[in-house]
Amino acid sequence: MSEAVAPSSKWATLRGVATVTVTPLASILGSGLLIIVPILERALGAFAVFGAIGICAFAWLVGTVIRHNVTVVGQQKKDGTLNAMTGRLGRLADAVIVIAYVISVALYLRIMAQYMVGFFIPGGSAILEPVIACVSVALIIAIGIFRGFKGLDRLDRISLVAVLGLTTVLGGVLLFHDGVLLGTSGLKLPPLPPAGPLEALLILGGLVITVQGFETVRYLGNRYDAVTRVRASRAAQLVSASIYIGFVAVATPVMGLGTAAGPDTTLLNITDRIAPWLALPLVLSAVLSQFSAAIADTEAARGNLTGLGSWFTGSRPYLISGVAAIAIAATVPTFTLVTIASRAFAAYYAVEATIAFRTSSGFFRKSGFALLAFILLAITLFALPAS
Repeated sequence: MSEAVAPSSKWATLRGVATVTVTPLASILGSGLLIIVPILERALGAFAVFGAIGICAFAWLVGTVIRHNVTVVGQQKKDGTLNAMTGRLGRLADAVIVIAYVISVALYLRIMAQYMVGFFIPGGSAILEPVIACVSVALIIAIGIFRGFKGLDRLDRISLVAVLGLTTVLGGVLLFHDGVLLGTSGLKLPPLPPAGPLEALLILGGLVITVQGFETVRYLGNRYDAVTRVRASRAAQLVSASIYIGFVAVATPVMGLGTAAGPDTTLLNITDRIAPWLALPLVLSAVLSQFSAAIADTEAARGNLTGLGSWFTGSRPYLISGVAAIAIAATVPTFTLVTIASRAFAAYYAVEATIAFRTSSGFFRKSGFALLAFILLAITLFALPAS
């Protein structure tokens, strides 16, 4: 019979899990909360909430891959028993996720710029958005080179509180609006888009970026033990899934497709139409969440580059990732970036699923990891943008 854990130890464990959960949860919400509503509308129309459920369920399965690798592969590394080929696959995964992080930095700052410009210039600006995004990348790189990123955890906490608070308020407003529409028999769901089932699935595959972030616990091994990181990953995925699904459910009836105002391209359009007084807080939340997420991914890219070879030292990792992010942010539209980033992360998850397959035992578990690797490879090759 196992010895009971002292209450103080239980509280310490809970505090540790809560602390670690901030990083993946902030990353997941920063990845997709601002863009998932209009994208799912374009892809699925009235069935958007089922798309949110499907994406979150698939993300949970991929999360099992990461959690397996945190515990099993991490332990094999410590014991020195990790297979050489599996080790090389791990280095490949580290290289692939650098590319994914660089693309995601460009995406986050394009989203931030889209909300900033959209608040002051209805309809946005094809010139200002990439300019703001590129200047923001340059600022982050300069901070990283000359000051480092100390205090990032505090910024993550501030942005997470802001996003959670705003989501709660906006979700309540949308729910009230839905009730009013229902009471007046004016509740209408957006029409179904012309895309067939296969095309809709390929578009959903292009939304992997919106639930990305649970893998960040893999890179906190020098600060937290495997059990704490696994629990934090689960908690972050459960909380973010409930927020995504609930938010999409209440937002679906007011999505802009087919309204007199035309299709809504951002959450800002929806908010401005339903609750204009929330537009400014939404923009401020977008700036906080996307800028902090971009900083986190810049630092993650630097860390992974440093681990790939001794040449990646000093300011080189920052400059390499920064120049690449600026080039992408300047040339690729936001919705296209969503799919490109999703493909990059799907490629990373496919490699991780392959590693999980090689290090797992049991027919069903190995078969599950193999199937996930195949699906993620298909997303990498065939995912479509929602446009």
